[in-house]
Amino acid sequence: MKTLYVLLGVPATVDSADLETAFLRLKANYPQTRLDADETARIQFQGIQQAYSTLANPATRAMYDQRLARAGVKTAPVAMDSETSAGWMSTRNIIIAGLFMVAIAGMWFYHVQQRSRLEREVLERALKMAEDEKKQQAEMREAEEQRAQTRAVSDQQRRSDMQERQLRSEANQSIRESQMQSRQVESQASTMQRQQAMAEQNAKQRAAYEAQRRLQDDKSQLRSICMQRYNRPDC
Repeated sequence: MKTLYVLLGVPATVDSADLETAFLRLKANYPQTRLDADETARIQFQGIQQAYSTLANPATRAMYDQRLARAGVKTAPVAMDSETSAGWMSTRNIIIAGLFMVAIAGMWFYHVQQRSRLEREVLERALKMAEDEKKQQAEMREAEEQRAQTRAVSDQQRRSDMQERQLRSEANQSIRESQMQSRQVESQASTMQRQQAMAEQNAKQRAAYEAQRRLQDDKSQLRSICMQRYNRPDC
């Protein structure tokens, strides 16, 4: 059976000084930072405090030892001087019931207070967790909206860049076609000019040839007339 003595790590014969030493030694294992961070440790330390409070008081310890004795657990009587022992024996019938009721009421009130505090802490933690989760969801939604907005801006930029490249390509194609057409027109005009020059040159050559031929014909006719009239080629 796990008694309050076992909880504090002391024998049932422990005196008040050793009991206090054992409690202080256990208390050192539960600093405030640990109690604030660990609910299990806080509950354990509350049990240790309650055990020490019960055993440190001679009256409540005596009642506790009687309960252990009825349960078949051997304990040793609390060491008292003769005056305290006599006073205790003479008034025990009066104070046992009162102390027992006070102890039970105090334990019940302490238990109710601790349970209320624990329930309040659990509720506060649950509310904080719900608030943190809600905040996290809001941050996730905001981050998703920002990502969606960024993607939309990026897509719009890509479409704009594609349209710009397409317009630039079409403009370059139009310029190339216009240049090709201009070169074709220039080539055709140059060809026509060469053809026209050649035609004019040919026409001049034919005219010179015709004039030369007519001149030769005229000379030949003149020689023929001179021969006929004067019997010589020139007259």
